[in-house]
Amino acid sequence: MKKVFLFWLMLPLLLGGCAPQASVSGPDIGDLDPSEYSGVFAQYRTLTDPITGVPVLDALLPYGWTAQVESDWSFVSTTNPCVANLLFTSPDEKATVLIQTSQDFLQSSDTSGLFPHRDYIDMETYIVHLAYKNAGQVLDLCFNGVLGTGGTVVSETQIPSEVQSLLDQTAQTYLSTLVNGINQVGGGYGVTAQPLGSEGTAALRRYRYTGSDGNSYLADAMALCVAAEYVSPSYGNNFVNIPWTVPMIMVYIAQDEATLEKYRAQYEMINESFALRNEFNYVKHVYGSYIRNMVMQQQASSIAAMTEAQAQSYMNDYDSSSYTTDDWANDWSDYIYDRNEYTTTDGNIIKVSTEYDCVYQNGDEFYFGSQGSAPFGWKQLTPN
Repeated sequence: MKKVFLFWLMLPLLLGGCAPQASVSGPDIGDLDPSEYSGVFAQYRTLTDPITGVPVLDALLPYGWTAQVESDWSFVSTTNPCVANLLFTSPDEKATVLIQTSQDFLQSSDTSGLFPHRDYIDMETYIVHLAYKNAGQVLDLCFNGVLGTGGTVVSETQIPSEVQSLLDQTAQTYLSTLVNGINQVGGGYGVTAQPLGSEGTAALRRYRYTGSDGNSYLADAMALCVAAEYVSPSYGNNFVNIPWTVPMIMVYIAQDEATLEKYRAQYEMINESFALRNEFNYVKHVYGSYIRNMVMQQQASSIAAMTEAQAQSYMNDYDSSSYTTDDWANDWSDYIYDRNEYTTTDGNIIKVSTEYDCVYQNGDEFYFGSQGSAPFGWKQLTPN
């Protein structure tokens, strides 16, 4: 697999809300024949949650591709009360890219063995209890029940040591943040926590599996997982808790390898450019706080489903200058991926792989490729 595939290991750098609108003189993508050009055409798009109207993700959408958002605001969590699935589909509908946003779980048991862990959904505390699984096991679940059945690993890419080191650091920070928060808030009530350990894992695999339509598919899949383990006394027992989070899952799917390679450049375009919007994370955060308050008041059964009106009321208090995304390490992509930074014609920033010789802009349309094959009249951007 190409080096660019390693980008799946990291969450992308936010693009500063880039949504280029400035116009330059040149023909639109629709007036050109993309087959005459050696590079890739794309348009900058913001994908919006159809339930709340809140922007979820910005991405460069390859020419001819479509994109849609499916959101689940009933996910049982006060941290991630919504899981969004973003689906990109090729023009012939033979290749798809799926991006799934953060979800979190808890493994809990007591040291005496009287209360062993069990998997269940607790609607009173709004916690999904699920035995801890590392990133590879998370992907196994995807291809053996979630996305399809009969999933087998065809190949696996080893995680670079520098990436693993960064994952370890992130997991340690996750543990410290959890333990410190519990001790600060609960200390006065006799609720304390002692750290036991942490783990950060990543998996980068190719699967063969059977889809719900009965057809066989290949998928290049990535998952990250971060877990913390701590012990906390409760009602005379010491409970060992392992809260764990899957920050993102990304899957690139086609029926055969030839199709995967046919659209590899377009997949990489999506992969390199997408950025979760702070507005989506903010609404999740405020809605999660609302759920948490209802749980504290023992009124979980009356929690209202998220509505567009409710989300927009939350957005009335949104301040982009003071709120940052709750996803970890947005700079990871630059840490392991060789990219150039470009300033667009309206002053925003985009990041582009150095595999492309040149970048040209025409309004919200971009061309990535060789200089000699660039569309006439489009404005060339230069690396910062």
